[in-house]
Amino acid sequence: MFQKFMGTCLTPLDKDNVWWHAFSKCCEEIGVVLECEIFPAATDSRYLRTAGIPALGFSPMNNTPILLHDHNEYLNEDVYLRGIDIYCQVLPAIASVPSL
Repeated sequence: MFQKFMGTCLTPLDKDNVWWHAFSKCCEEIGVVLECEIFPAATDSRYLRTAGIPALGFSPMNNTPILLHDHNEYLNEDVYLRGIDIYCQVLPAIASVPSL
């Protein structure tokens, strides 16, 4: 399978990006340690960025092996429940960013 090259479109992770600022600040406040990396195969964010729309991918599945679509894909119950708590705080934080 071949994929057409779509160019390089990155979302800046700096203080000038209001979305990143709100997101990273909230994560810091609730004790979530972020590991920033490019993970191209498991997200559709690349299509948004190619269209000129900044996008961040996020998963609160810490300390979990990457088993995407594997036969034994699983998620620990505590990690799942903590993820819900994280989203309950992160989503209002980024939804509160004023219109640009």
